[in-house]
Amino acid sequence: MKKLIIFLLVSFLFSYSSMAQRKLKQLDEEEAQKKEQFEGPQKNRFYDPEKWTFGGNLGGNFYPGGYFFMAQPIAGYMVAEKTMLGIGATYMFQSQTYFGKKYTNSIYGPILFARQLVLEQVFAHIEYQPLNYGMFDITTNTEKRQWENILYAGVGYGAKRGVYIIALYNVLWNEGASLYYSPWDIRIGILF
Repeated sequence: MKKLIIFLLVSFLFSYSSMAQRKLKQLDEEEAQKKEQFEGPQKNRFYDPEKWTFGGNLGGNFYPGGYFFMAQPIAGYMVAEKTMLGIGATYMFQSQTYFGKKYTNSIYGPILFARQLVLEQVFAHIEYQPLNYGMFDITTNTEKRQWENILYAGVGYGAKRGVYIIALYNVLWNEGASLYYSPWDIRIGILF
């Protein structure tokens, strides 16, 4: 009889323990459902649409004998709280008159950039931008296209979204051989 009582007591404890575990598991599942209903579905850790920004800048200039217009659309993704990586493109149309003859040029290329927030609205910026452009040889009366690698480093002021201003220096600039007349590039743009 003693063995029977011990057996029943042990069986009761094991069954009670397994019922309690099932009840705890059920409560955990119910709590997770309530949390999801209250907070919404969990966001993907590696992709969040709210971290994307889109924008860029437009520019142009008129000068004696010519003009140019430029568009630089960009898209950036906040990979960390203070770090943005992005891509974009540059397109410029240039018109110039030499010795009474008008020449036009389309200049284009991709943009790869990184921004690191240093202070509340001050960021460091680095950008690689290869540009393809036509060079007209007056002696042979022909145009040939070539690439120039541009590597900008600089600082800017602005928030993750909104208007920004940025001052960049082309560390690969070569006087007399580069597309631009100066290694400096000052831009005002907007991000949404």
